[in-house]
Amino acid sequence: MNVCLKYSKLRLPADSGRRLHCELKAAIRRGAFSGASLLISRDWAPDFEREWGTVESGGVAVNRSTRFDLASLTKPLVTAPLCIAAVERGLLNLDDTLSRFFPGSVPSDKEGITVRSLLSHSSGLPAYQPFYLELIKLPPKARPNALASMILQTALDTAPGKTANYSDLGFMLLGLILERQMGGRLDRLAQDFLFAPLGIDELHFCPIDERKTENGSLKTHVGEGTSVLRPPSSVLRPPSSVLRPPSSDLRYAATQLCPWRKRLLFGEVDDENAWTLNGVSGHAGLFGTARAVFKLLCFLWNIYEGNLTDPLWPRDLVRLFWTRTEVAEGLSGWCLGYDTPSRKGYSSAGRYFSSNTIGHLGFTGVSFWLDLEKRVLVILLTNRVHPTRQNDEIRQLRPVLHDIIMESLTYGN
Repeated sequence: MNVCLKYSKLRLPADSGRRLHCELKAAIRRGAFSGASLLISRDWAPDFEREWGTVESGGVAVNRSTRFDLASLTKPLVTAPLCIAAVERGLLNLDDTLSRFFPGSVPSDKEGITVRSLLSHSSGLPAYQPFYLELIKLPPKARPNALASMILQTALDTAPGKTANYSDLGFMLLGLILERQMGGRLDRLAQDFLFAPLGIDELHFCPIDERKTENGSLKTHVGEGTSVLRPPSSVLRPPSSVLRPPSSDLRYAATQLCPWRKRLLFGEVDDENAWTLNGVSGHAGLFGTARAVFKLLCFLWNIYEGNLTDPLWPRDLVRLFWTRTEVAEGLSGWCLGYDTPSRKGYSSAGRYFSSNTIGHLGFTGVSFWLDLEKRVLVILLTNRVHPTRQNDEIRQLRPVLHDIIMESLTYGN
């Protein structure tokens, strides 16, 4: 089923367009990121699309085909939808415990963790662990099983089901579970079940083992690049060309000058844990354009609304995954694989998205928010980790941009 796009007659008011342009240009001048892509949709049509800046500081211009590292958007765009497909095919049950997938290997404190609790970030697993430091010492084929063992031996922050605490580890496990249950590597499952059937060419993983030179050797290895990495003293100064590997693919927005990999990253997943897993994991690894993200979300959104039917993506399951979950402490801020705007204090979605909104953020400076009540979708892709991760200005910028957009659509009240 190829996703067909139709443009509506709606356009942002000129004043709102200018405000967005000024905010994003100013953010680029301040070094918040080098490039950005913004897509705004109302009623399932991409009403506004524009790009700003360059793929790296001082580099070529970002265009509509520039791929961004989507980081944790991998969770709602790949892992959660594949879980829907696996549940529908009878390969998963949301209440399955880890013992079904890792028999004899699950410690007693994790026996209560279910697929549902992994999806809703209520498993009790911590947010992050630097597993890559140990995984890199192992042969690539041994790493997935080693990762599963490492996660299962990691101490919990809370008891399963008690509260919702964001966890990369839970989605790493989900990726491994999907591969075991669906019989394939996660990137190929995504291609076969999602991207190819929907005709989406600009969403994909970038497997490390497929980055070959003409003579068949790998283009990238840990340590490739300069012998001493000296990140720029100012985020506004273009990085030295010696820090860019000769294999740089300028279809991609650059991320960091990585101290561990010792090079500027183009089309290589920024997340080190995902990188050691061949660039393919349930928590990170996806790359894409704003238009491609829109196509996938629009497909699921139309199923949610009953405008489309597909046997692999039943409406009741999509609606279940897009509904806030319950934990022991009450209503969670998480759906199954999707976030919702914070109702108290700061929210990256700003002030005007309704309570019936789903979305997600990504560490590299990417996000989407979909208001199911007001039928508004905003996708913002940036490379805020370029040239270093020591920059969180986007935290202040996101709600400003979302408020400008919602005010322009007359929802600012």
